[in-house]
Amino acid sequence: MHDISRLPHLVAGRERLENLWAAGTDYSTDIVEAARVQNAMLHLDLDLTGECKLNCFYCDRTPDRFNDVPNRIEITTHERCELVSQARALGATTVEFPGAGEPMIDPGFWDIVEFVHNLGMTTVLFTSGYHLNENAVDRLFNLGTTVFLKQNSMSSAVQDKMVGVRGYGIKAQRALKLLMERGFNKTIPTRLAVDMVVTPQFNESADFAEVVEMHRWCRENNIHNYIVTLIPEGRADKQAMLLERERTNRMIQAVQKVDEQEFGLTYEPSRPMAGGYRCRQVNVGLFVNLFGEVYDCNGLGRFLGHIRRDSLETIWNSKFSRHVRAPVQDGFCLLRERVWDDGDALSGLERKVQLYRLYKATKGDDPVVTGGLEFAMNPKPKPEDGT
Repeated sequence: MHDISRLPHLVAGRERLENLWAAGTDYSTDIVEAARVQNAMLHLDLDLTGECKLNCFYCDRTPDRFNDVPNRIEITTHERCELVSQARALGATTVEFPGAGEPMIDPGFWDIVEFVHNLGMTTVLFTSGYHLNENAVDRLFNLGTTVFLKQNSMSSAVQDKMVGVRGYGIKAQRALKLLMERGFNKTIPTRLAVDMVVTPQFNESADFAEVVEMHRWCRENNIHNYIVTLIPEGRADKQAMLLERERTNRMIQAVQKVDEQEFGLTYEPSRPMAGGYRCRQVNVGLFVNLFGEVYDCNGLGRFLGHIRRDSLETIWNSKFSRHVRAPVQDGFCLLRERVWDDGDALSGLERKVQLYRLYKATKGDDPVVTGGLEFAMNPKPKPEDGT
């Protein structure tokens, strides 16, 4: 009988767990520490369009991540490419499109991905797969892209219910098949990930059977398992939708048991991610939304500045930005933990400036943040040389 634990990617994973993470997100602790010592930025999160064909009940978008927000002016393709250049100069190796909406709908999508590739960087794309066909898959492969595909359930019917669109589940399954056939999961680290949001309503059972089965399938097929509870922002800013802390712990432990017993993988898990994955982005990255507002993370989103007022380098090196990324993250998700601790009655937008207000009261003003906030409230027209 074939010993699955001897598959090359699993052998590599036992040597270095990050070898099982998706390429472009596989930041080990030594890489993060070296970047911190050198004050290097490794990761740029960049929103593209806010448009999307789906209607996910768990969508975490706050109002600043939708198109056509009153009194807000979206940044252009030209500006986004300039941001990529600035990030590269700061040391960035990855540009991630987490998806305000569906990134592939943005008219400048392919231009930006090609620009990223030409700078020798890795594109990480979060996508519903709704717009993936043979030609798009082939083009993404040739441009070195890593793909995180929405895959909330092995059941197409459950997928349809979770995204609010009939027929989506079948499209997603076809997209996954195309990506595997093209070889996105043939490298180490893999270039293919499953993005699974676990909610009490649909894909959770007492023993987390479907979560465990999805995880097992991912491990066997060298696919990064991005299995996580939802981000409590936007539509999902309701505790009833969020797996409680103890249930989250049980889910993570169920997955860890499979890893230890079936694949010989040992690690200390980090809530809320299953499978040993640890987000380390806050220490090495920045997020820029549709309107040029800069945050530490697309989930927690502590406001740091505005790219139409200051350069990315100025924002990266500001007093408050350095303060935010000083604590070692190593998987800790402040947003979820804060909600679990006390319910966190603040709105999504209030959360984004709460820490700065506390910082300002004790350490004084940071003109980059204060000026960025003023600029965000009184935006200037977009440049005429962009699209």
